[in-house]
Amino acid sequence: MLNKFKRNFFAGLVIFIPLSLTIYFFHLFFLMMSDFLHPVILNQNLVPLPRASVRPISFCLTIFLIWFLGLVASNFMGKRLVAWFEAGIRHIPVFRGMYEAIQKMTEAFFGTQSPYKFVVLVEYPRKGLHTYGFVTNRLPGTIFGSKETYLCLFVPTVPNPTSGLLIYVPESETITLQMTIEEAAKILVSHGFVGLPESLNPKI
Repeated sequence: MLNKFKRNFFAGLVIFIPLSLTIYFFHLFFLMMSDFLHPVILNQNLVPLPRASVRPISFCLTIFLIWFLGLVASNFMGKRLVAWFEAGIRHIPVFRGMYEAIQKMTEAFFGTQSPYKFVVLVEYPRKGLHTYGFVTNRLPGTIFGSKETYLCLFVPTVPNPTSGLLIYVPESETITLQMTIEEAAKILVSHGFVGLPESLNPKI
């Protein structure tokens, strides 16, 4: 009886943990998005609203606002406005660097065109150990006193792939993987529990 209970319990745990974590992260996302317009809607006096409806309404309006910004930015005038806005930000010394860094990271994981070119394996933090590196650029080896091409790699951390290290590595010391950025990010976020794609075929 005890063994049967343990088997059923752990079988249920395998279902419960990912389900509860998914609900938990969706709840955090809901709170984060709804906090954007929550104070505005809560303190407005134009339309009387039940207090319980304020947060769902602010969440829906925030989603709509993000969609609307994307719609505006997709036409000619919207692109001009965004360009003017970014040009103004680039004249603010400290804020400029922060905005550009966050923008690149957002484009990397949510944009249609990722700034990362491809995924490689690199020996880090020591020989014999390998980790993922996202290639952002190729550089001539003369910068490093070498004739070989160097790769500029962003080495993401686990389980948050939006933070990490920037390193420069000779291209010959990396292994190029037939893997998308999204596939590598899933492995990182899951602590490696998500398996390697079947199509993975390292090019050494």
